[in-house]
Amino acid sequence: MFEKHCLICGVEVDKKTSPKRFGKYFCSDDHAQQYVTKREEQERAMAEEERKHPRRRGGCC
Repeated sequence: MFEKHCLICGVEVDKKTSPKRFGKYFCSDDHAQQYVTKREEQERAMAEEERKHPRRRGGCC
């Protein structure tokens, strides 16, 4: 589904002319890059958490 607003600043965006990253539209390349950086940081944090607390196989949970 097309979001009408930039995820970083909330400015209305035009699907035809806006930069697109990960299926999301942004008002500028700078905001698109900020989103990419934020997403990479989240993925690194999730990987670190998984490394610290690996899922255990078996059992009910």
